[in-house]
Amino acid sequence: MAIGLLAVLLAAAAVSIVVGSPTGRADARLEVFNATITSVTSTGIVVEGVEGELVARGRWVVVADVVKLCNWSVASSYVGEGAALVAAVAVRRDNSTTYVLVALRQGDVALLRPLLLRRAALAHRHTRIYMSVKGVLTSKGGNYMVLERGGRRVLAVVRGEWIKAGAGTVTWSDIQGEFRVGDEVRIFCHHVLLVRPRLSRILGFNAIVWGYSGAIIDLSSGTTLSRA
Repeated sequence: MAIGLLAVLLAAAAVSIVVGSPTGRADARLEVFNATITSVTSTGIVVEGVEGELVARGRWVVVADVVKLCNWSVASSYVGEGAALVAAVAVRRDNSTTYVLVALRQGDVALLRPLLLRRAALAHRHTRIYMSVKGVLTSKGGNYMVLERGGRRVLAVVRGEWIKAGAGTVTWSDIQGEFRVGDEVRIFCHHVLLVRPRLSRILGFNAIVWGYSGAIIDLSSGTTLSRA
C-alpha cells in the first residue's frame, strides 16, 4: 500500500482553508485548548468563550470506527455537543478574529484536516526494504489498529487484502477479531510519519504507519498476514 489512503491524504494537503479575502495585515497562530461545544453546524462548530463560529468547511480525516477522508458534511456527524480538545488557527485582521478549526478530539473520535498531516509531521521515514514497529494493541477499527509502546501510540492503517498463513486471501474485516486488544503485534512497513508532540496530544497518536509489502504478526496468537 505504498500509494494508499495515507499517501492520498498527504497529497490532499494542498487543500486550502478559505477565511475570506485579505484586507490588510493578518496575523495567524495555532491555538490548542479544551472547549465545550454548544452547537455543530453545516459550516463549523460553536464553543463557549469564543465569539463566532470555528470554521470547518472543507475536507477532513476522521479516525473513528474507520479512518476516512470526507467533507465536513460527513465529518460533522461524528461531533456532538460537550467537551472536546480543539486546535484552531486564529486569524487576526484589523479589529476582528476568525477561527478556523484544524483538529478536534472528542472521546475516541479524532478529526484533522489533511493539511495538518504535513504541518504536524516531525519527520517522515521511508525505506524500500522494511521498518519494524512493535507494540501492544490498544484499539482497532474497520481499517486500522493502534499500537502502544513506552507511552507512545502508533496509528497503523491496514485496509485492503492480505494473505493469512494457512488460510489464503482475507480482508482486515475478516480477521481483525483474531487481533485482540492486549496482544503484542509487530508490523513491517515502508512509511512512518512522526507527529509533533504538541499535536500528538490532540490526535491521540505519535506516529502513523502505512505501506505494507511485508507482514503483520500477532506475537500473542501467532496470526500472520502478508500483503496480497
